[in-house]
Amino acid sequence: MKTVGELIDLVKKKPGGIKFGMGGGNGSSMGLATALFQTSTGTSINMVPYRGSAPALNDLLGEHIDVMFDAMPMMSVQAKEGKVTPLAVTGAKRSATLPDVGTMRDAGLKYELTGWYGILAPAGTPPAIVQKIRDEVVKAVAPPEIVKTLASQGMEPRATQPADFAKYMASEFAFYRQIVKDASLKPE
Repeated sequence: MKTVGELIDLVKKKPGGIKFGMGGGNGSSMGLATALFQTSTGTSINMVPYRGSAPALNDLLGEHIDVMFDAMPMMSVQAKEGKVTPLAVTGAKRSATLPDVGTMRDAGLKYELTGWYGILAPAGTPPAIVQKIRDEVVKAVAPPEIVKTLASQGMEPRATQPADFAKYMASEFAFYRQIVKDASLKPE
């Protein structure tokens, strides 16, 4: 299969028969990406939990599972080496790392899921210290060679202010709670 449309057709022809590897299991970002795919497409898939992405990738390469979601740094290397066929990226826009690969929305799905990293401090940390940490991190990821390295792994540094990042995290938690609810996920 080469497209998300072909994957959806296959899943519809074989309800519960297509094995999706979930590196990190049900509560992981890969598990949530899989659950969102299932609810977005109204299909039934066989979700196979793994303790991490590496064992899931090994089983994908060994054809023990059919499909998996994974983070761009790992999958872009595998795709460029011709070991996997990327069907789509889950973000709002195409990745500079794999520019020929469309998004899930390009495939006609109401689907957007983007991984992110953040730096957190203990509750009650003085705002001036929080701001100083944020400013130093922004400086650390600003050099062109760092931006280029991050971009090669499908990542983009953002200079988010602490209050904006707190709002973003709150919206992300609500989004993920909805995925868990819609997919009726239970702890393993």
